Amino acid sequence: MMGLGRAVSALILSGALLCSAPSRADQRTDQAPWLPVSQVMAELARNPEFVEALYRRLGRNPKAGGILGPDEIKRLREMILGKDFEGLDRFPGLTVQGMGRSVRLAGAMLSRSSDDDLPPDPATAEQTAEQTAKEMAKEMVEEGLGIPAVGPPPAPDAYLRPLGFGLEAGDRVDPALAERYADGLRLAELLNRLSLNAPGGGERYRVVLVEGQTDGRRLDTPRALMEALARNGHDVEVRDSRYFANFGDLIYHGRDVLTPFWIDTRLPVPGTDRNLLVPVSHSQHELIVRGPVVNADLSFYFGIDGQAVFRPSVTRDQAWVMGRVAHRYRGEEAMEVIRLAGVIVRAYDVIKRRHPELPFGGYYALGVCNDVNAMIELRMRGETTLFPLTLDPQFFTDTGEVGRLAASLPLDSRWRSVADPRRVLGSLPVDDLAALPLPSLREDLEKVRAAWEGGRLPRPGVGGITLLIALLGAVMAALLAAGLWSVRLWLVRRRR
Repeated sequence: MMGLGRAVSALILSGALLCSAPSRADQRTDQAPWLPVSQVMAELARNPEFVEALYRRLGRNPKAGGILGPDEIKRLREMILGKDFEGLDRFPGLTVQGMGRSVRLAGAMLSRSSDDDLPPDPATAEQTAEQTAKEMAKEMVEEGLGIPAVGPPPAPDAYLRPLGFGLEAGDRVDPALAERYADGLRLAELLNRLSLNAPGGGERYRVVLVEGQTDGRRLDTPRALMEALARNGHDVEVRDSRYFANFGDLIYHGRDVLTPFWIDTRLPVPGTDRNLLVPVSHSQHELIVRGPVVNADLSFYFGIDGQAVFRPSVTRDQAWVMGRVAHRYRGEEAMEVIRLAGVIVRAYDVIKRRHPELPFGGYYALGVCNDVNAMIELRMRGETTLFPLTLDPQFFTDTGEVGRLAASLPLDSRWRSVADPRRVLGSLPVDDLAALPLPSLREDLEKVRAAWEGGRLPRPGVGGITLLIALLGAVMAALLAAGLWSVRLWLVRRRR
C-alpha cells in the first residue's frame, strides 16, 4: 500500500493533470515511446484497490496533490470519479498567475497537515552535498581536491522506485554519466561549499591543490577552483540548455509517461478561439569538465526540491523532454558564469534562512528553474529568452548583484502579465518547430510565431484574472456611487 500511495502522488503531481494537452490523436501512436497519462489512469482505474486508495488520498492529504491548489484538486476528483479519463488530457490550463495561486493555497494546506502517515523520501545526492556544505562552512576548513573520487557508479535502477501496478517512478541511469558520477558528486560538493564563503574575504572553506594539480594556492571561490583546473590543462565548457520539464518521471510497463506541466500563455492562437498552451520548460546551465585529473558533468538550477545548487549529472532524460543548447560559454565567459552561479547559491541560502516559512523550499516565490538561469543569461547576453519567470523581487532586496538581476527580469507572475512570444519560443527545447513530437502543439506555435513575426498577433482576450479585476472594479464603482448617492440624499433631507 505504501508503493500505491506514492504512485497516486506521482500521478497527481504530473503536470499533464494540471491543464490542457493536445488531443489523443497526437499521442497514441504505435511508434511513440511514451504514453499519455489519461491512458495510464484509464487502465489503472480498472483495479478497485487502486481506485479506493486514490479517492482516499485525494480527499485527505494535501501532499497527494503536489503543488495543486484545492480548486484543482476538486476538479481533478470530479474528473476521476466521473471516469472522464479523456478529460485528463484536456484539463483547463493554468496561467502563470493561476499557478502561483495554486502553489500558495497548496502551501497553506500543507502547513496545516501532518506528515506522520507519509514515509520520508530518500535524500538526493545533491541535497546531501548541500547539507554537508552548510555544516562544513560553519568553521574554517582546508582540504584537498579529493578527485579522482572513490566510489562505484550507480546501478542502472538506482533512482527507480517500483510503485506497483506496473508503475515505476524516477530516472534511468545514463551509463556514460555514471562512470563520471563520483567525480561529479565531489566537484559539486566543492563548488557549493565554496559558494557559501562570505564575499570580501573571511572565507571559512578553502581547497588546497597538490603539486601537479595547480600552483599550490589556496582556493576560496568556485571561479578560483575552476580557473586553477583550466590552467592545469582541463577543458571547461558551460552550456545553457533547455528541455521540457518532467514533474512526473513516471514509467508504465517499461514505457515513459508523458507528464508535461502545460501552461496557458494567454497568447491567442490566430484563427482559433483558444489560447496558446505550452509545456513548461526546464532550463539549466551544464558544466562539462574534461582533463588529466577531473572529468565531471554538473548542472546548475533552482529545483522543486528548493535548492539552488550545482548538481552531479547521472540520469538519462525521457525522450519527450527533447533538449537544446541555447548558448555555449568557454574561457573567460565560462568562468564568469561559474562565478555568478556561486553568488546565486549564496544569495538563495541567505534568503531561505531569512524566510523558512516559504512552502516548497521557496519554489515559485523565489522562482522556478528558469529564474536563476535567466539571471545568468541576462548578465551574459543582456537579455533573457526564458519563460516563465515567477520570482518575487521583494525577497531579493538585500542580495546585491543577485537582487539587481532579479529586479531586472521580465516577470510573468504579475497579474496583468502576458507571455512574451519571443521568450516562449526561446524556451523551447528544439531549434526547429518541425522536430516537436506533438502535431497540435507544433501547429499552434507556428501560427503564433508567424503572426508575431508579421506584427499580426491579436491582442490577448480578457482572461480570467483580467475579468475578475474588471468585475471587482465595477463592483467598487457601484458601491462608491451608492455611497455618494446616500450622502447626497442625507444632505438634502437635512436641508429640509
